[in-house]
Amino acid sequence: MSSKKWGPIPYEITDANGDTRTEILNGRVRWAVEELRKAGPEGRTGREALGPRWAAYIYTAKHVHGIPIRDEWETHKGEHPGKHKRWWLDCLIQPVFQTRSDGN
Repeated sequence: MSSKKWGPIPYEITDANGDTRTEILNGRVRWAVEELRKAGPEGRTGREALGPRWAAYIYTAKHVHGIPIRDEWETHKGEHPGKHKRWWLDCLIQPVFQTRSDGN
């Protein structure tokens, strides 16, 4: 993962009450939030081979950056049955692309 691709950019977060704020995200936390944005209403699970630290990135997004993310435990069958979490964004979050002030 290129550091330039996931460099710091501001995101506008609008919670369920309509309150809006801006938070700077970068690196793997930004990547995890983008994965949740792409997943939409289906959410993402730790079982989808997103990497061994997926839950840590989600934790940081929730508890350090204050991004509303909902999670639930769900059971699964298969060769190794058990439980895993599914995560969903519980807010509207979008990158804020800044325009240059010099007109270019």
